[in-house]
This record gives sequence, structure tokens and C-alpha cells, in this order.
Amino acid sequence: MENETKMSYLENIKIHAGLQKRVEIIFSQAVEEDFEALFKEKKVATHFTKIDNVKGAGFSNPRLGDAIWPQLNVMYIVYCGEEECKAIIEIVEKLRIQYMGEGIACFISESTEV
Repeated sequence: MENETKMSYLENIKIHAGLQKRVEIIFSQAVEEDFEALFKEKKVATHFTKIDNVKGAGFSNPRLGDAIWPQLNVMYIVYCGEEECKAIIEIVEKLRIQYMGEGIACFISESTEV
């Protein structure tokens, strides 16, 4: 059974190896539920890395988790194909309009799984 699990894992890596999009989204914890709901609805970002309690200062209010700026951000990193990337961008654009003052950052780059 253990060899089957390892083989499935290795085969999965081979299937997904190659050029992909890397999508980084940084947003206030206040809008996390909305992101998660839209990810589920659109069936995207099912494989992701999530980093909680992200501090930073961008073009909206700082999120530093201190007495002056108590809020924090969340960061999602998603590796995906072109179509899923487009769907994620649509979600980001929708929530930027809905939550204009919250500061939602999204960065897209190319990556290669080896």
C-alpha cells in the first residue's frame, strides 16, 4: 500500500511538471471567507499554500498586527494552468470592487515544476 501511495504521488508530480502560473494573492483577513467561497464556487485554488498572519504595508492601510495597525493579511500561493489563473484573476477583480478599501494584491509569474 505504501509503494502505491508513493508511486501515485510521484506520478502526480510528473503529470503536473512543466510550465505553470504562480499566483500570489495577499489580502486582509477580513475578506478571507469571501475568497474561500468564490474559490469553492469556481472550483479553483483547490491546491494552494496558505500563509496566515502576514504583515505588510502596501497601497492601503498597513496590516501590522500591532496596537496601531491591528489587522493582519493572509497570503495564498497557487500554482496552476492558464485557465485556472484567469478564473482566479476574475475573483480578485470582483473582490477588489466589492472591498475597495481593503487592499487586495495579486501577482502572476511563470514557474516550472521539476
